[in-house]
Amino acid sequence: MNHLTRRDALAAEAAPAPSTRPGGGEPDAPLTAREQAVFTLLSGHPGRLYARADILERVWGLEFGGDERVVDAYVNRVRRKLEGRSDLRIETVRGAGYRCVPADDGPGADPLPVGATRLLELVGEYGTSPAGILRALLDSVGSVPGVGGVALLRGQPGAAQVVAAVGSCPVSWPPLPVPAADASAWVAAGPAPDGIRVAGGVPALLLPLPTAAGSRLALAFAGRPGAVWEADTRALLCALARPAVGALRRALEAQAEREAHRLLSEQVQALEARALKARQDSGALLALTHLLEDARSVPEILNVSLPVLAELAGTDACAAWFPRPGGPAGAALHRTGLPVGTPDWSGSPALPGDLTVEIGEQTLTLRPFGTHGTAGSAAREASLLLPVAARCVALALTQTTLLRALERSALTDEYTGLGNRQAFLADLHAEVAFSARHGARFAVALVDLGNIRYLNATSGYAGGNDLISRLARTLQGVTRAEDRAYRLNGATFALLLRLPPDPGGAVRGWQDRLGAALTQLRQSAPVPLDLQTSLVVCPQDAASTSELLRLALRHLSPASLPDAADQSPESRWPAHDG
Repeated sequence: MNHLTRRDALAAEAAPAPSTRPGGGEPDAPLTAREQAVFTLLSGHPGRLYARADILERVWGLEFGGDERVVDAYVNRVRRKLEGRSDLRIETVRGAGYRCVPADDGPGADPLPVGATRLLELVGEYGTSPAGILRALLDSVGSVPGVGGVALLRGQPGAAQVVAAVGSCPVSWPPLPVPAADASAWVAAGPAPDGIRVAGGVPALLLPLPTAAGSRLALAFAGRPGAVWEADTRALLCALARPAVGALRRALEAQAEREAHRLLSEQVQALEARALKARQDSGALLALTHLLEDARSVPEILNVSLPVLAELAGTDACAAWFPRPGGPAGAALHRTGLPVGTPDWSGSPALPGDLTVEIGEQTLTLRPFGTHGTAGSAAREASLLLPVAARCVALALTQTTLLRALERSALTDEYTGLGNRQAFLADLHAEVAFSARHGARFAVALVDLGNIRYLNATSGYAGGNDLISRLARTLQGVTRAEDRAYRLNGATFALLLRLPPDPGGAVRGWQDRLGAALTQLRQSAPVPLDLQTSLVVCPQDAASTSELLRLALRHLSPASLPDAADQSPESRWPAHDG
């Protein structure tokens, strides 16, 4: 493959391109197209060093796959053809590459010192970093007495910044002097600012470096303490520094390029990480909305939302509680969904990371916290979607709270607080179905105040309502925890009573309690009361909802006093066999 590439490269020179000699006039041996391209590249930037790889890339192109030594052959041929006929010559820098320099030093030009060639060799040995070039420069000026170190300075307000330094150099430098002319001309022509003295009596010489506009750089030679520099020391140091200026400039450009690439890579990684986190947070928020759709109570909502809120907050866990007494119970869950024990924060002051959401008349406090650190501490950055997730939780809790309130108002008698007719019919259907499936027994009892209209006419509606409230409290007082009481209409009440397999004793005991309570109510009433009661048992008396209600209404009869229990409806109940 390399043989074919070299053959193609040589074939491109079969037709030589006419070229004018840089010094003027027609050349005796014209350069080929490839040779002219090499010479044009090098002569276009006199003094600039080009490595073999740079020349191959710019002249042969990126697709060239041959041996880079082909550059040496072309450079030698260009040298032979231009020998004695050009004011520029191609110089070889060992280990670095090629560059164009003046063919002969003109009158009055500073001759290169003996150490200049050695400097170019040392640059190749120490590397192309600013510190490596300064080390090579310091080694090459060993013949100059009293030079202890070399530093590269950047102009900053107040004091110069040390970019790189080798040898014994001061740690701090005064501000760089403002050049009176183009800094690049100072180094090229030789003159430089006068030597200055820094703290401790150390002699130093600042040489401005030609750089891009707006960037002030200087090469500083620092002497040893007590050293005395001769009058020609400045000219000698300027001559020694001249070959290193281009290398330093290219090293700084490469360093700035690497730093820019590093910063760009970090920014790209940060953006990718933020994009990934944004996708994860969006997925967590979407999952939370789906989970909230299936939650039907406040505990269920907290159980599904607290782990997601902890994840979005960047913490290990999240707690929630209602500060007002009487609110729903709080909770604290880990990101994994496991419960976490937390201190009692209900009376603690608000922390910066707390979130509060309004749910009707209640305020829910959400506190992300770390399980291994202090409360409210976040180990990771909180997501911007955290407030959105908190509002979603608040909306779900508000909806659930309102729904429960509507259900309670739809199934509760607003005056007595007992279940209303709709609640009674729903519970009665459920009890009938449960009895049919499991063989359980229950009783339906009715209590009716027959002369409520007479009471309203004689005692007023306030007196009648007061008596209805007292009757409701009386029925609540005689029921057990598993029994339920309802207000069906104005003065008619119903009760659902759970019964054991042998209901006889339970029915008699309940009737005794009811009779005693109704007797007290009659005695304290301002007018005689017409109280009627009935009781039917499922499935002995009836096994359907309609039949139970029909029998209960038909068996309504005046309630008997305890001393006339033998005349009470209890006598209608035979002993059931279970």
